[in-house]
Amino acid sequence: MTGRIARTLASAALVSAALTAGVAAADPSPTPRPPTCAERYPAEGPAGVDLRLGCIARELVGLYTGENAEEPPRISRYLGQMAVVAGAAVLAVVFLRLVRGRVGRRLAPVTPTAWWLCPKCRSVNAVGKAACYSCGTPWTPDAPVVPTAARPETIQRFGGDRKSASDRPGRGPDAPPP
Repeated sequence: MTGRIARTLASAALVSAALTAGVAAADPSPTPRPPTCAERYPAEGPAGVDLRLGCIARELVGLYTGENAEEPPRISRYLGQMAVVAGAAVLAVVFLRLVRGRVGRRLAPVTPTAWWLCPKCRSVNAVGKAACYSCGTPWTPDAPVVPTAARPETIQRFGGDRKSASDRPGRGPDAPPP
């Protein structure tokens, strides 16, 4: 019986040694895993910024681009792109100011004191123009001149004051047709 107990103890020691050696060979020194985004940013950032979402987005971009997502990028990495965007914004503002100034000068309203009619094509031209804008006929002193009234005789409406036919005087349903 002592032989049997000795053999059982020997086999148990052998199995125990084999299991211990297998575990030791599989993982000699465990490597620490990097912290997850939830562990890095357990609470909201300043002003309620969700830092965890930025961390997750950075990890996803790192998976697709092959960049190291463990270390956050420095702001200096984006300085070149930020300078290009700022320069483009400054150029756009300068360009818009220049264009606005030129368009304003080019499209300034001109109200002459009188108009002259071209004797050849009957186009209306501003007094002071040396030739007709349409046919190029030079201005002559005998061309008919139409003065510009300070107040026009006919009131022109461009759709701002629409009334129905029955609201207009003399245009009701009982009025004779024009």
